[in-house]
Amino acid sequence: MRPMLTTAARRLWRDHETLQLGRSPGRAAVLAGVDPVTRDALALLDGTRDRDGFVFAAAAVGCPPARAALLLDLLASAGLLEDAGAELGPLAGLARPERDRLTADVASLALVRGDGGLPAARDRARTRVLVIGAGRVGAPLAGLLATAGVGAVDVLDEVPATAGDAGVGGLTLADVGRSRGEVARERLRAAAPSAAGAVPRADLVVLAPSRPDQLEDARGLFDPATPHLLAEVRETVGVVGPLVLPGRTACLRCLDLTRTDLDPGWPALAVQLTMPSRSRLVCDGPLAVAVAAQAAFQVLALVDGTTDPAAVGGTLELALPDWRWRRRTWPLHPDCGCVLPETG
Repeated sequence: MRPMLTTAARRLWRDHETLQLGRSPGRAAVLAGVDPVTRDALALLDGTRDRDGFVFAAAAVGCPPARAALLLDLLASAGLLEDAGAELGPLAGLARPERDRLTADVASLALVRGDGGLPAARDRARTRVLVIGAGRVGAPLAGLLATAGVGAVDVLDEVPATAGDAGVGGLTLADVGRSRGEVARERLRAAAPSAAGAVPRADLVVLAPSRPDQLEDARGLFDPATPHLLAEVRETVGVVGPLVLPGRTACLRCLDLTRTDLDPGWPALAVQLTMPSRSRLVCDGPLAVAVAAQAAFQVLALVDGTTDPAAVGGTLELALPDWRWRRRTWPLHPDCGCVLPETG
């Protein structure tokens, strides 16, 4: 490792001997007693030396080896050191503009994870995601994933675009009449050329139907053994989840069976929802963007492994005009059969 003081955390001097690194509560760290010798030692954390080399160089500017080693340990424990020698992996194959675009995302990962951000960035670059549905939720969601560094993102949706599909980060009025999927793929190629393209075998599928009947169509477009996430706007409620880990967590059928337990009339409603309707599309623009962003957070949480996605075994719901996301838990249903019983 070639330790380097992270450049992701803003350096702020509280006084002439107190250095604050970062400004986010809960993540910022404060170094007290930073005398001129310690300042000189900090300047040597530029990624050009390994640990022993830093300790030796710090001694040359008057910082005792034990103090230099302690400084390294303190900074490492606070997640403020990066490894300048870390392998780029698949990121190395990106064109310079795309690597530059990811700089801010990697810096954010560096602060969240405390490991320089590259491990998670490499995981994202190796991930393939298929988004089914390119309406007000699906199109911006695909763009968010691609520009966040997901290595391959494809969009399936041959429905002709309407004026109601136009929204921030997705389709525009100029796209009316064209295939929504074709337009979304064009946007991906413009924003993240390396990520746009066919995904023959996805690591994760996001279902983003604009209408309930489109969800039924989407189920036949992917392998149900692939992890999948539902993200949609149901009239005035944005819903993200469940994130289904097949064989391990509640699936979409589990949800239907649980709804039936709670409401015997649900099966009749469910059948009607699979049929095309002449009712007007109801989809608040800002709500759709919020759903797309939350769905992207859930996908990236799964890929990064930094935290457990909240949508696993649950749905995240935002109901207008409220501003608070609420989580609803959905258990495995005993009658579903999506999880095989353990054998002795």
